[in-house]
Amino acid sequence: MKILNDDCVITNHEDIKVVDNFFTKECLEILKIRVLYSKYFDQKYSSYLAIDYFPTQDYLTDLIASEINNKFDVPEFQRAWSFLYTKNKSGVGLHCDPSVINLNIWVSSNESVLNPEKNGLHIYKVIPPKKWTREDWNNNSEKSLEYVRSKNVEPVKINYKSNRAIFFNGAYFHKTNEVSMKKGFENRRISYTLLFGNNLE
Repeated sequence: MKILNDDCVITNHEDIKVVDNFFTKECLEILKIRVLYSKYFDQKYSSYLAIDYFPTQDYLTDLIASEINNKFDVPEFQRAWSFLYTKNKSGVGLHCDPSVINLNIWVSSNESVLNPEKNGLHIYKVIPPKKWTREDWNNNSEKSLEYVRSKNVEPVKINYKSNRAIFFNGAYFHKTNEVSMKKGFENRRISYTLLFGNNLE
């Protein structure tokens, strides 16, 4: 199965790369169906569910990581996950990830979106202080927000679009721009994230 589209469209926002039409139609549909109809999730949060994919544990993720490595300049693949959002709430709060490159792809269709001003990604080009622990930069949204505000930095706002991929420094603070999807099981918001290279640890 072919994974990545040949006719993707790349837009650079300095060191943030946005790639539209990223996956082939077949690959995107498989990523959606296997999460939407899954009965097992590794983590359950208040408004979304998560499935983890580690190297050599998931054949499709290994294929995707390999093809990305062949086409884009990324470090070694570390891990991936999918999020299935069950409620229209704030989504994932402000945090950082321990990666050199974060790759976030939106899987749900554009037709499933209720409010087109929501569901996107806000990236702040600020990294946490070296003395901060993982608990500080990954699990403390209030502390992270206070730190980002002190830097007086406006976020790079990436609007939601189905099959849109965003490459960025995982150490940058980032968050979901809330979740607003139409009612119905098939309309749930699904995202797929891969981490490449080690950072912050």
